[in-house]
Order: sequence, then C-alpha cells, then structure tokens
Amino acid sequence: MHTTILNKSIGKSVLFFFLLGCGSTGMAQRIALKTNALYWATLSPNIGGEFRLARHFTLDMNVAGNFISSDKRQLKFQQFAPELRYWPGRPMARNFFGITTSYTNFNLRFNKNCYDGDAFAAGLAYGFNWVIGGRWNIEASLGAGLLSYRVFDYKTDTQKPLSPNKNKVILAPIKAEIAFTYLLY
Repeated sequence: MHTTILNKSIGKSVLFFFLLGCGSTGMAQRIALKTNALYWATLSPNIGGEFRLARHFTLDMNVAGNFISSDKRQLKFQQFAPELRYWPGRPMARNFFGITTSYTNFNLRFNKNCYDGDAFAAGLAYGFNWVIGGRWNIEASLGAGLLSYRVFDYKTDTQKPLSPNKNKVILAPIKAEIAFTYLLY
C-alpha cells in the first residue's frame, strides 16, 4: 500500500511540475529533453525535462527507475528529482547553480541482505552546459546536501520488520549527472 500511495504522489508531482513548466513565457531555449548517461551505465532508464521560467531561471525535472532482479541481487527503485536553476548568463548554456531535491523509493537485495525504504534529499548543485551544435548540449553537474532515509534492513530468511529499523539524516553527495540534452523549443 505504501508503494502505491508513493507512486500516485510521484505521478501527481511530475504532472504539476510539467504543467508549471508549460506556463513559461515566450523566450528562446524554453524546453529541453535530457537523459543522464550515468544512470544508463547502471541500466537505469531515465528522462528529464527542463523548462524556462524566467530570464535566468529554469526548472529541471528528472524521473528514473530500475527493476533489475536476479536470484542473488535485486535493484529496484523509482526516483523523482526536481531542481530550480539559476543561470548567470543565457539559460541552458554555460554555468548554472541549483537548489536540488529528490525523492527515491527503493527495494534492494544483495545475497541475503534486504534494504527496503525511501530517501529524501535536498541541497545545492553546480553544473556546466556545453553547447555542442544545433540543438544538442552536454551537461555535467554535481550536488551535495542533506539526505534523509528510512530503511527496513533485514535478511531474506527473517520476517520484514513492522517499521523501519534504520533512520538517518546525513550530509552527502546527492547528485551526479552527465546528461545529453536536446533543445525542443
């Protein structure tokens, strides 16, 4: 039930931020589609969109997931990561600074160790966007901030605890991205 409620809330958040981005004013380089190559390296499909909100501000939103499972390993997660960006110069070109957040729901299993939980992160990000020609850009960014997680940590041969048995808030790297970007409009 927890996962169903979570998936509905992530869907509503994505729709809200998409509609917010569609209401931006008529300026050059307003909408971009992107994908993070680092996620694809872990076989995690992902897609993102960036929407111009004002002269120096954009809203970047990314969703990712993975549903890989084998006899000894399982890597399942869903993530939604919005970021408000400030561009000192032209949006979607060169340097940017961001306030980044993410929400992740995960279910991991390695041999007999199971980790089922969720995490919320918020912090600051810095990135650079290289214009490589036409409508294509390559973007690299890093972020750090507070990461709060709660986990059901148990072994496969034991019963899952009734409530999360690990809760923590830590200062951590919360974002790494090398993205290929296509400017739509």
